[in-house]
Amino acid sequence: MATQQKKIFVPRPPRQWINAETVVDDGNGRLLASRIWNISKGGFMAECEEKLPIGAHIVVELPKRGKVRAEVRWAVGWRFGAKILGEA
Repeated sequence: MATQQKKIFVPRPPRQWINAETVVDDGNGRLLASRIWNISKGGFMAECEEKLPIGAHIVVELPKRGKVRAEVRWAVGWRFGAKILGEA
């Protein structure tokens, strides 16, 4: 008899879908045009005119929240997800 593996569901904070243009300060003296696609209490997903490396520390202005520091946690092409570290 084959054993079935139980799927593990990890709850995530709700995402708010948005479409907002902003600028990413990549920490290397560059201000990069970007677009935020969704945001939650702890992070956001965006795309940027340059590919950002995983682990990069950035500063970005979020709608209704202002400038925040964030760390890139995943990246696929020009799209990336970042964890918000705190106010900038």
